[in-house]
Amino acid sequence: MLDKTLPLAERIWIFKCDPKKYRVKEALLDEEVKNVFHWKVKQHKDEIAKGHIGLIWCSGKSAGIIAITELISDPCEFIESYAERKYWIDSTNEDGVQFRVKMKVIENLKVLLTKKRIKGTDGLQKLSILKMPRGTNFPVTMEEWSIIKKLIKK
Repeated sequence: MLDKTLPLAERIWIFKCDPKKYRVKEALLDEEVKNVFHWKVKQHKDEIAKGHIGLIWCSGKSAGIIAITELISDPCEFIESYAERKYWIDSTNEDGVQFRVKMKVIENLKVLLTKKRIKGTDGLQKLSILKMPRGTNFPVTMEEWSIIKKLIKK
């Protein structure tokens, strides 16, 4: 079923969320959000584009991929909706217009694809978020994406 819902995309990106700052798991279940997020883009602004696929990564003790999205805009200056903003734990630096990409959730994963499982899978040890986890936006190669899709299907 996963392949049927995914658009053909030329690029795949990981968008990281810190659960100490944003309650993304709760936001993913909110009917008011309607599975549409305006995600901050700090790196790769000139490479991220409408039609690409985004993977939402929740950091912390139980880190991993929690959702798959389709980017439905190019990065530009957006403000989050109230429905999204209410999940910020400390919104001091998050309010207002910022460079963001609009994304639509295609699949909210029922089972977290954990960092531990990803690190233990051949071909994913060099995944960009594992090498330099301090960023916000991370590229994923097509080879890595092929492996990740297989892990999600299991």
